Amino acid sequence: MIMKVIRYPLTRVILAIVLLVGFLFSAGGAHQFLIAKFAIENELAAGALNAGLLIFAACFAYWILVRIIEGRAVTELSARYAVREILIGMVYGVGFISSVMGVLYLLGYFEINSVRSADLLVAPLIAAITTGFVEEIALRGIVFRIMEEWLGTWISLLFSAALFGALHLGNENATLLAAVAIALEAGVLLAAVYMVTRRLWVVIGLHAGWNFTLGGVYSGAVSGGAAEGLLDTTLSGPELMTGGAFGVEASVVTMAIGLTLALLFLFRAGQKGRFIAAPWRREKS
Repeated sequence: MIMKVIRYPLTRVILAIVLLVGFLFSAGGAHQFLIAKFAIENELAAGALNAGLLIFAACFAYWILVRIIEGRAVTELSARYAVREILIGMVYGVGFISSVMGVLYLLGYFEINSVRSADLLVAPLIAAITTGFVEEIALRGIVFRIMEEWLGTWISLLFSAALFGALHLGNENATLLAAVAIALEAGVLLAAVYMVTRRLWVVIGLHAGWNFTLGGVYSGAVSGGAAEGLLDTTLSGPELMTGGAFGVEASVVTMAIGLTLALLFLFRAGQKGRFIAAPWRREKS
């Protein structure tokens, strides 16, 4: 009876979030302790250490959820696929953002002024990989996956995408349009990509490649936060096209390309039979 309650979908989501937040806070405390213990002053070294601890904490929390609470193998983080699929995902992310910037360049809203030092790529890459792991384990690994099992693919897709967009409302320069854009172009796309493989590696890579390319390469604002990357660039024009202060993630160009990609991945997921019916439709069948 107790295990039935614990394994109930809503209970699992709550327990998983508590576990994840708890381990992430512990990782932060461990980071501060190690920085002081070993007198680490180099910012990149400190950032890499923090990234490693946060990634380990997120993966371990997910392992506890799946292996102990759900009582099964952690197939979503199967090690044999990790390197290949993360790299594939990063290629998707780089290609996606580069296509957005390419369209804006052709339309005359974006230009490259100069190239800065390649050293500026390191910190954004570390930050992007960390964000990719933590957010994808939370949003796709926990929220989308468990809700999909419970309520079916479409309800879970809409809810997790809306939640992903809403969570960005607290970001710098965020607007309602920016939150809707994030929900549509990222929330739907990332869930669709996860559905195709039923593993988290590609979506982690896609998320990381997206953030890294936008901020680390093109110096564009990442979810509203200003960034200084490899290229010194200028983005100007109507807010509807450029995304305004929030950045190109709030641009109609990004929304159009992101939704197109999402539909392609959803179509592929359908071909592979990866959709889960809503509970009332399961009962009919």
